[in-house]
Amino acid sequence: MSIPLSQMLTCPDAIGPAVPGPISKPGGNFLSDPIVSFDGLHVGKLPASDDCSLDRYASDDSGAVGFNHYVQVVNTAIAVYDKSGNVLAGPVSTTTFWQDQPDCGGGQIWSDAVVRFDRYSNRWIIARPGGGQNGSDLCMAVSKTSDPTGAYDQYAFEVNNTDNGLSSYFNDYPKIAVFSDAYYATADPNKIFSGLGNTISAFERSAMLAGNPAPQFVTFFVPAPMSTPPQVTHSHMLAADLEGRRLPLRGTPEYIVQVQDSHLGFPADRLQVYEFHVDWDSPTSSTFIPTQSLVPQPFNSNACDDGFFCIEQPEVLQRIDSLSYGYMMQRLTYRNFGPRQSLLFDHTVAAEGDPSQDHAGIRWYELRTTTRGRTRSPWEIYQQGTYAPDANDRWLGSIAMDAKQNIALGFNVSGASVSPSIHYAGRRPNDPPGTLPLEMSLIDGSGVQLGPNNTNFGDYSQMTIDPADDCTFWYTSTYYPTTSDSNDWHTRIGSFRFTNCHGRE
Repeated sequence: MSIPLSQMLTCPDAIGPAVPGPISKPGGNFLSDPIVSFDGLHVGKLPASDDCSLDRYASDDSGAVGFNHYVQVVNTAIAVYDKSGNVLAGPVSTTTFWQDQPDCGGGQIWSDAVVRFDRYSNRWIIARPGGGQNGSDLCMAVSKTSDPTGAYDQYAFEVNNTDNGLSSYFNDYPKIAVFSDAYYATADPNKIFSGLGNTISAFERSAMLAGNPAPQFVTFFVPAPMSTPPQVTHSHMLAADLEGRRLPLRGTPEYIVQVQDSHLGFPADRLQVYEFHVDWDSPTSSTFIPTQSLVPQPFNSNACDDGFFCIEQPEVLQRIDSLSYGYMMQRLTYRNFGPRQSLLFDHTVAAEGDPSQDHAGIRWYELRTTTRGRTRSPWEIYQQGTYAPDANDRWLGSIAMDAKQNIALGFNVSGASVSPSIHYAGRRPNDPPGTLPLEMSLIDGSGVQLGPNNTNFGDYSQMTIDPADDCTFWYTSTYYPTTSDSNDWHTRIGSFRFTNCHGRE
């Protein structure tokens, strides 16, 4: 168990008052301007000498909203805010945060940290890869109370182990999810580029909430398929993250989705849905079963010819990483509307399906299933679309749905005359399927990213729904207010809502 986060040594000079900054102009129609918009963590205030950041690394920006707080994790630092943007605790380096967990602390410095809020228990979960000789573990922390500035129970799970033959591989890019029967995580052993496959794990939620020192966990390994002709298969999965006030029916499995791209080694373009049935009474009886293989509109996950650096910036030759080589963007959200359930997710693609155009867009989907009694229909693609309304690049999306079935997609946008900026787009249930008719600005950047070509931009962003009203969207991502000679990224945190959603009714 950690000491309270509020008592941990902070990163020097990183604490300051909320900086509201400019918000977008009026005229949002059915989608509001930012209600709150303030600067989050900034790498220039997170010295690498104190393990508060890693030189030339992306922000790895993740944030979640609770009933009274907002918690942001970037790269190797954590901060807690109130809903007006005032810092309540931190920033602290993740090395400091994990220092009392012997399998995650010490001198270990890993990026790819993420945060989730479990609204059903009013707890916070923070996770990161690392631990073990090869970084083969998943480190997970669960707040002792609803206060994210307090103490955390901290666990190290040997996800990559000798039993599954992965103990020598790094547990890369883990993304956690909250569901009713467990916490879940997907990861890529030794990075997505290796073509090894994916792990999907379930962790005993009830035991972790109780502070049990030895919760059970179950991990499945899904090898990447051998392609013809032989090539590396880039494979990625996400586990469904529960959203909204209504829990799934008892016995509902956890759903996992895998985007399979024929351009990245799979036989055909597919959306593969899996069901994870975990059995805590008999963990070896747990099952992980592929179910529907859905046929989407054709897509190409290579946003440009080389699959990597193709996001255009104004007045500089340097382009930035689209992160479009097979990754789904967090989160995969699950909502239960009673007789109907939805899964929502997105990933970056070539906007016109042709990488030679060097034009990135965001492919998004809503899958639906219906229940009658205890009978459920197969998952189907209810709607899908590629969001690329103009010549600018859009990437690093994060998508969510409110209680009124409105959908909002947050993302970065950049182009020949547009500096990397943070926007969001939305749709109401009665808008034409597959469309996002209105785009708004959370904040427009005024600088570009410079630095070595191996510097990624952001790596991911995060959209969450305020549990206090089930209407307000909170979004965080990366931008540049000015141009400097280094990778001097800033983050922004903001909220907005649809005018037809008014909270509890």
